[in-house]
Amino acid sequence: MKRFFIYARLRLKAVLKIFPSMCAMTLLLCLSLGGMLYLQSARTLDLAEGDEDATVFIGISGVSDSGAFSAAFPALLKLDSSRSEVSFILYDTKKEAVSAIRRNEIIAAIDIPDGVIGTLLEGGLDKMTLIVPASSAGIEALVMRELAKSVSVILGSMNSASNVLADYYRASGTDDPEVISSAQTDLLLTSMQDMLHRKHMFQVRYIRSEQQLSVESFYLVSMVLLLFLLTGVMCAGNFIRSDYSLSRLLNLRRLGAAGQIIAEYLSLVALLVLLSALFLPLIGAALSHMPITFSAFGLTPGSFMKGFMLFSLRSIPVILLAAAMDLFLYELSETLITGVLLQFLFMISLAYLSGVFYTTQTMPESLKALQKFLPTGQALLYLQYSAKKGSSVTLSLILVLIWVLVFLAGSVLLRKNKVTGKRGAR
Repeated sequence: MKRFFIYARLRLKAVLKIFPSMCAMTLLLCLSLGGMLYLQSARTLDLAEGDEDATVFIGISGVSDSGAFSAAFPALLKLDSSRSEVSFILYDTKKEAVSAIRRNEIIAAIDIPDGVIGTLLEGGLDKMTLIVPASSAGIEALVMRELAKSVSVILGSMNSASNVLADYYRASGTDDPEVISSAQTDLLLTSMQDMLHRKHMFQVRYIRSEQQLSVESFYLVSMVLLLFLLTGVMCAGNFIRSDYSLSRLLNLRRLGAAGQIIAEYLSLVALLVLLSALFLPLIGAALSHMPITFSAFGLTPGSFMKGFMLFSLRSIPVILLAAAMDLFLYELSETLITGVLLQFLFMISLAYLSGVFYTTQTMPESLKALQKFLPTGQALLYLQYSAKKGSSVTLSLILVLIWVLVFLAGSVLLRKNKVTGKRGAR
C-alpha cells in the first residue's frame, strides 16, 4: 500500500507539471466548442434552401370556431408548393395543440380566436396566439414566413376579386378605366393594410416542456460531453509510453498492474476535475451573457449560472468514464502519434454514433437503438437526464459506472500482459 501511495503521488506531481499547458490547450478547445455550440444552436439553425425534406410540423387550433377561417384554412393546407417548409396539423382546441407540443409531435401551434379575420378587416386588434416551447428562437420567423405565403395566396384571391369588381362595374354601365382602376386599388390596398400592417396581429406565448431539451440545451449538453472526451487527447503525452521498464520494476516491487492503473487513473481524474473546476464556471459565466437562452438551466443569467453549476457537479460520473476510456486507449497505444490518432478518432466516432452532433429527433432508428449500448451514448443520456428537471438518472448512472469498471478492468489486463507477459517470455 505504501508503494501505491508513493506512485500515486508521483503521478499526481507529473500531471500538475503539465497543468498550465493543459489550461492553454483546454481554453482553445473551449473556444472551438463554443463556436460549434453557437453555430448549431436554434438561433442560427435554418432550413437549407431547396431541401425537399426540410419539413416541420405546426399545429393549428380553433379553426372550427373561427368563422371564415373554418372554410378557408383547409383549402390553404392543400396548396401545392414546390418546397413545403411547414406542414400544418389541425387540432380542435388549444389544449390539444399544447399537449402535442409537449409530446414533441409539433414544434409550435397557432391558436385562432373566433372571428379573427372579420375583426381584423373591421379594424380590430384581435390576436392569434403563437405557442412555442421555451427557448425556441427562430421558430417565430419560420412560422411568420409560412404565414406570409398563406397571406400571398389570400392576396391572390383578392386580385381575382378585383377583376370580378371590374366586371361588375362594366356590367353596371361604368366604362371609365380610371374609376374602375381606383376602385380596384382601394380594394387591394385596404385589404393589404388590414392583413399585413398589423404589428400586434400575433401574441407569442412560451410553454415549458419537461419531456425534452430545447435545441440550445441539447447542444450545450453535447458540447460538455465532447469537451470531456477531447480533453483526454491532450493528456495523451503524459500517459502513453512505449517503454514499460518502470512498470515492470514496480511489478517486481509488488505494485502490480492493478495498483499501477488505479494510481494513474486517479491522477488523470484529478487533472480532469481540476480543469473542469477551472473552466466550467468560466464557461457558465460566458454562456450566461450569450444571446442564447438555455431553458433547461434557467431563463435568466442568474438562474442559468446556478443551474449550470449544479449540472457541472452532476457531470462528475462522466468525467470518471472519460478518464477510464482514456486510460484504456492509452494502454492500447504503443507510440504517442498512433495513440493520439486512436484517441481522437475513437472519441469522435463514438460521439457521432451517440448523437452528440445532432438532436435525437433526427437520429435514424438504428442509431437510436445503438446509442443505449455505447458508453458515450449512456453518458449523453445521463447528462441529458441531469439537465432535465424531474428526470431519473439512476439507470444511466449505474450503466455509466459499469462502463467505468469495464474500461478499468481492460486497462489492468493490458498492463498486466505488458509487465508480466513479456518478462515471462525472456
